[in-house]
Formats: sequence, structure tokens, C-alpha cells
Amino acid sequence: MRSWLVAAVVVAPVGFAAAQPPAPKAPDDPPPIVITPKGGSSAPEADPEDPPGKLIIRPKRPGIAELKERKELPKKPGADAPRPPVPSAPGANTPAAPVADGKPLFDYWFAAAVAGKPIGYLRWYGREVEKNGRTVRIGAKEQRFTVARFGERVSQFGEESTVELADGQVVVTSMRQGIGRNQALALSGVVDGKTLRVTGEGMAKEASSEVPWPAGVVGAAREPLLFKDQDLKPGESFNYLTYVGQANRVVNVAVTYEGEQALALWPNTPPRTLRKYVARMDPIGPIRLPAATTWVDAETAEPYLVEFDFPGLGGRVTFLRTTEAAATAPVADPPDLFNVQSIRLDREIPGIHDRGAVVYKVSAPRDDDPTTIFPADARQRVKKSDPLAKTFELHVSAMRGPAAAGEGDPAPGPEFLGSNFFINADDPGVKRHAAAAVAGLPAGASAWEKAKAVERWVKGNMRAVEFSQAMATADNVAKTLSGDCSEYAMLAAAMCRAVGVPSRTALGLVYAPGPGGKPFLAYHMWFEAYCGGRWVPLDATLGKGGVGPGHLKVTDHSWHDEKTLAPLFPVLRVLMAKPSVGVLSVSP
Repeated sequence: MRSWLVAAVVVAPVGFAAAQPPAPKAPDDPPPIVITPKGGSSAPEADPEDPPGKLIIRPKRPGIAELKERKELPKKPGADAPRPPVPSAPGANTPAAPVADGKPLFDYWFAAAVAGKPIGYLRWYGREVEKNGRTVRIGAKEQRFTVARFGERVSQFGEESTVELADGQVVVTSMRQGIGRNQALALSGVVDGKTLRVTGEGMAKEASSEVPWPAGVVGAAREPLLFKDQDLKPGESFNYLTYVGQANRVVNVAVTYEGEQALALWPNTPPRTLRKYVARMDPIGPIRLPAATTWVDAETAEPYLVEFDFPGLGGRVTFLRTTEAAATAPVADPPDLFNVQSIRLDREIPGIHDRGAVVYKVSAPRDDDPTTIFPADARQRVKKSDPLAKTFELHVSAMRGPAAAGEGDPAPGPEFLGSNFFINADDPGVKRHAAAAVAGLPAGASAWEKAKAVERWVKGNMRAVEFSQAMATADNVAKTLSGDCSEYAMLAAAMCRAVGVPSRTALGLVYAPGPGGKPFLAYHMWFEAYCGGRWVPLDATLGKGGVGPGHLKVTDHSWHDEKTLAPLFPVLRVLMAKPSVGVLSVSP
């Protein structure tokens, strides 16, 4: 069903097997990129074993959610107690415990795999509960994945949930997402007529927003039951609306029935007659997520299999219905995502970060409009596009300070100076570091001099040794002074704002050498400061006072009023496009 949130079941690929689930129970029975050079920091505690130039790429963690009841419903004892932060100790990345009370509606366990290698599990369950004289249904999805980067294991986990009335009307939504060491982003939404009023909890208590809420949005308790209501012929479709918490919006899903097929789902079991449905979600901005194939039992209409292509994880992702024990079995050999989340180049470019310009040849046959993947700005341009072949040239130049000639950029709005949830420039720790960074500058120092001083300070004081974080906020990074490139960029952007320099983060690809002389482009975050009438890029992981033609920008963002990781979606678009990149020319 919803492929990108892993909301259904799946056909296992060749080489991946899981145990057969128990027989379905009656309803009244009891029954889840980013890179940084390592070894370059001058901090004395930096890891001495990391050779200069080594790159670490780590995945973005999916959301972690918690269930919250609507205010007028009675709360359980202790419901108002503060929720502890997400710990960083080994084994701490564990989904929240399921709701224990109520009558079970369903309880599905799915073993997850990518390209045939097990990566974890998804649990999806629903319960019916009597509250204050009325019946409500609680639906939740809990997910846990284990992957690897350069052999380092990384856990990804998430949860989302809804509270629904007996007629299926959603009244409450909830999502909880780990974003940094001892940090979690928790958001709850209450449906008020045609609006979902979203508020933050704990560290996100200042976060709030309103989301248009049309009639008929389907929640997590009702979603797997949709197949029971269908009597379609092959080729016919039905549609439903779903709330995507990671994007904080309601999206339409079109589901097409494609007929029946007999499949043997588990080893040593006879084939089972299944009905095949293909779900396609409407684009979220420029992002078109992959279609998901869901297979349901022809008699019970329960989901048993789901599969979809997802280049960001390395290929065909599959979920197979199984037992709890089989689904939660330890992941012995997680797939390493380095190769699938980087783009190989056809030749080396020695000293690229000190070069003047590079012309790349890009092919993106899977994207509808590939020439818009890379935005045009003062240092990169798309030329010689071929709409039929879906190829183009990307001309990228170095930028090491505000240019004296040429047309400047429009003056930035107040959102590029303000403090927000992610770029928390008002935090005392951020202000203290910012003051230390510019302490040696003259009283009349320019914005460019301040931005360079911030880049130098972050480069010299951060430790690139913490890769379990998803997108830690600047105030958290100010405490830990560790992380990868996203933490470097968030702290540097916040420090710039703290000394009066407008800033934003930039996300894209960066050149790095690979084993055997084979270079690659890997996902990376840096920051940009508004200096001398221009947006000027800087990279605190390199500390060069600007960037060369090895930085290919995909997007930028102020993070103003943002409470999700939606600003990172353009990178998902690049992953989905599966581009190939070659080098046409290099300028000194």
C-alpha cells in the first residue's frame, strides 16, 4: 500500500525466506546521507585511526511515533509524565511498546529485506477500545531496520499511529522520530473539522502547524481492511486518502487490481491464491514515490506480501508476512548501502576541491524532468539538454567568496536570520560557540569574514565520529560537538545567524576518492551564508573558505517553521532517478 512508509506486506525476493505466520485469529481472540570526511578535524580527541579523506555515509532514520489520545478522552495514569529522550546506548533504538488493552482487530508481523538480504521488520496492528462510552480504534505501525555503512551497523526505527472512531474517522495522529543523540521529534495532530492541528511535544513543544484535512482520510487501523471492501475486476481501481506524517500532508493513493496468482510464500508450503494490487501515491512536491505491489489472500483479503523498487536502499524492498519470532530475528549480515547511495564517476579529478570548474554529463532516465534535479545558481548551470535521451550537461564552478562583479542574489527574508526548531540560533551554547568563532575579528568585520570564521571554528572543534544521528538540531550539536556533515552544517548555519549573518543549509553531492582509484559522488550537506549581496557556499567538514566544483547542489533550505525532514525530499528524488554521471572537462 503506502510503499515509502513500508505500510503493508511483501513478496520475498530470491534467497530470502521467512517462517509461515500462524493461521488468522478471530477478531475477538488475543493476538517499523549524507557524508563527512573523517580524520580531518584538528580536535585532539578525533579518531586517530581514520585516514584523511575517508568518507562515512549514513542513512536517514524513519520516524518514530507515539500514540496520543484526543484531549476529551480520558487518559491513562501517567500519560502527562514527560517522555524520556531517546538514549544513545547500544540497543536503545527500540520501538515504543504497543498498546496493551482493547480487542485486537489485527496484528501483522512482516520480515523486511532489500535485494534478498534481511534488514529487519514491520509490525502493523489495530485494536478496538472503549473510551468514555464510545468505541475508538487504535492503529499503529512499528518499524525497525538494520543496515551498514562501511561495515558499521546503523539502526533505523520508527512508529506512527492514529486514533479513529468506529466509522473510520481519524481524530488523532501521532509520529515520533529520533533525530539526534538523546533527541526525539514528537508530533501529534488533532482533527478539527477540515483541519489537522499539529503540535510538538517535549523538545518540539513550540512546533505547530495546520494541515488541510479533507473528509475520508484513512488511518492505520482501517487501511489494511480496505481490501475487504473491494469487488473489482482486473484493471479496475479504487482510491483513498492517507496522511503522510514525514511530509505533514494528506496524499491520494490509487490502487489497481491486477488479478489472482498462486504463490508459495514460505519454504515447504503449498501455493496460496493471492490477489495482486498495485498502489501509486500522488507526487509529494517533485517526488514521485515508487509503486508498491500488495498481495492479499483471495479468501480473507488480508495482506501477505508487498514489494517495491527503492534505489535508496539498494533495490527491491520486500515485506513477507511471518511470525513475530521470525520477523524480529537479529540481522546477521546487514546490506552495506555505500555503493547504492553513491554515484560512480568515470575518472578521477585530482585536487578537485581546488579546481576552477568541471563539466559533468548527467543521465537520469527514470526522472520525468531530469533537467530540474539540479537547480541553477551562481555556480552551476544546466546546458545542452536532450529531452528524449534525458541527458544534460551540468557546469559547476568554484565559489570562494562573494564575487565583486555580476548580478547579486535577492536580499534574504527574515527566516534566514531567525531561530527555528532545527537551526536554533538562540540557544546559549550556539551563541557561545559563535562568539568564540568571531572573537579575533575586528569590530567592523564583514559578513564574509564572520562566515569564514564560523567555518574555521566548526572545522576545528567538531568531531566526525557520531553517525547514528538523523538530523540533530543545532543546539544539540552545540552540546555534543560531534556528528556527520548534517550536524556540521546545522551548527555552522546557526552560528552564522547568531552573529547576524543570514544562512541556510545546502544539500547535494560531493566528489570523493574511492577504493582502487574509482571516485564517486556521495550525498552531503554544507551551508551557505549571505555575504556581499550573494549566497556563498562554505563547507565546515573541509574548511576551505568556500567550495570547488566537486560540490553539486540539489537543494537548499532555511528550515523556517519546519518540523519534519521534508526539506531532504529532493535527495530522495535523485536516488529514485538513479542517475549516471561522467566527467566531460576540467578547468584549472
